[in-house]
Amino acid sequence: MKQNYRLLTKNLDDSSDVLEYKALLQNGWGNNVYYSAEHLQYFAQNSDKLKYFVLEKSDVPIVLMPLVFRTITIKGKESSYFDVISPYGYNGPLFNDNISELDVIHFWELIDQWYKKNNVVAEFIRFSLNQNYKGYSGNLIHTLSNVRGRFLENFDDQWTAFNSKVRNNFRKAINYNLEFRFYHKNEITKDIIKIFNDIYVDTMKRNNADSIYFFSIEYFENLILSNSNNFSIAIAYVEEKPISVELIISYKDTIFAFLGGTNAEYFSHRPNDFLRVKIIEWAIANNKKHYVLGGGMRDGDGLYKSKKALFPKDEDVVFCTGRKIVNQKIYDELSLSSDPEYANIPKEDLNNHFFPYYRSINR
Repeated sequence: MKQNYRLLTKNLDDSSDVLEYKALLQNGWGNNVYYSAEHLQYFAQNSDKLKYFVLEKSDVPIVLMPLVFRTITIKGKESSYFDVISPYGYNGPLFNDNISELDVIHFWELIDQWYKKNNVVAEFIRFSLNQNYKGYSGNLIHTLSNVRGRFLENFDDQWTAFNSKVRNNFRKAINYNLEFRFYHKNEITKDIIKIFNDIYVDTMKRNNADSIYFFSIEYFENLILSNSNNFSIAIAYVEEKPISVELIISYKDTIFAFLGGTNAEYFSHRPNDFLRVKIIEWAIANNKKHYVLGGGMRDGDGLYKSKKALFPKDEDVVFCTGRKIVNQKIYDELSLSSDPEYANIPKEDLNNHFFPYYRSINR
C-alpha cells in the first residue's frame, strides 16, 4: 500500500507558525529545549530565515526539523543561492517513536527535492546523540567523542566509580568550605541568570572562544524563563561568592551540561569537580538516568579528560555532523569565487576544510 507523505515547510518568523511549532514540539517531542523556538530564533539574523520542516504520513506528523535558511554572499555581493544549517547544539530531525526506515528515506528524498527547487546549494547539520543521522542522504562525519554517563543506583557506588582525581579534587573543595546551590525550574530568577551569565561570559573571553559561544543576557532570559520546566542552574559558592556555574537542560530522564564557567581566581578550590559531583548527587536522588557532558574542543584534550574522569568506564557517544552538497556545480563556482585556491585542493582533502568552503574566508 502506497503511503501518503506530505512535506510542509513553514517560517518561524510568523506568530501563528511559531505557536504551531511550539505545540508540535510539546505534544510530539516533549519540548526538547535544543529545538525550542527561543533557542532557534537567536540564530536567524540579518538575511537569515528560520524555517522548519514537518513530514506528515497520512496527516500525522512523524518528523520535525528546524533549520536556518541563509542567503549566500560572496565578497559582499548577495547571490541568488542559499544554504541551510542547523542551530548550535544537538539537533537534526526529530523522529516519532514509530517511524520506519522507509519513512526516513522518504523524508530525506523530499527534503532534497525541496532544496533543489529552492536554490539550496549545501546543507550542514549538527545531529543529536540519539542516532537521528540514520538514513542521512549526505556525507556523515564522526566529529567528536561526547561523554554520556549512566547514573548508578546510589551515590555511594557512583562515588567509587569516579576517577580518583575527581574524589581528591572534591575533598579539596570541601576543605575550602564550598557551598552548592541548585536552582530548579521556577526557582530560577533573572538575578540567578545574571550570576550564571557573568561567570560564563568571563570564561568564554578568557578562553578566546569562537563567537558562536557568546550569547546575550536577553537570549538566556528568554530561553530559560520561557522553558523553565526544562532548566536548572547549579552554582558553587565560597563565602557567598559565586565561583562556578552550570546551566543544565533536562529532557526526559537525561540532564545535559549545556553551558558553564568558572572564575579563574578560584581554580585552586577545585569548584568545577565539586559542582559536577553535587549535580550527580542531585540527579541520582531525582531518578535521572544519564548525564551528557559533551566533549572537548578536540578528542582527548584536557577539557574532554576532565569530563571523562567523572564516568571513566562509560562508553562515549559520537557527535556526528552532516555535510551535503545539493548542487555541486554551483558549490564549486561559489567556492572558486570566494577563494581561487579552492581549485588546488584535492577532493579527498575537502573534509578537512571548513564547510561550506565558500564561507571559510569571511567567517
